[in-house]
Amino acid sequence: MTDTAAGEIKQRRADRIGLGVGLLVGVPVMLVGVVGILRHPESTPIPNFLRYFVGGDILHDFLVAPIAVAISFLVLRRVPTVARAPLRAVLFGSAVVIAVAWPGIRRYGHAQVPDNHTVQPLNYATSTLTAVAVIATIAAIWLAAVLVRDRRATPESPAPTADHDT
Repeated sequence: MTDTAAGEIKQRRADRIGLGVGLLVGVPVMLVGVVGILRHPESTPIPNFLRYFVGGDILHDFLVAPIAVAISFLVLRRVPTVARAPLRAVLFGSAVVIAVAWPGIRRYGHAQVPDNHTVQPLNYATSTLTAVAVIATIAAIWLAAVLVRDRRATPESPAPTADHDT
């Protein structure tokens, strides 16, 4: 069996394990959300939820995904292969952190109760930048480790020998 075939088999096995873990964790989490919405419709009116859910899906499909593809196409193809996985992780992780922090950064909800200082009391911009910096630092360490590993794994070329006919 060639190294390429063995690598493909390992990758397929890792993909199946990843799918299994994702399903094992994701399905129960989604079920908790669905059961919560169905059992407490007064907390989350179904029309509001559907508007948010469908609107989010449309926003993702027509805005977020094309931007992600464009960034991937423009950035990832210009970097060396060894740097693509860490860079992909930085881009994805940063996008998730910014998406989650966006309401806090924009101070949504603060206008409804401007005198209540406990509503969004933190500096969300600074904490978001800190989280993105941590993600970038982890990816930089990852890239450095990969570069060191590859440098050690590359066999050094043998010293040139002089062939003398004596």
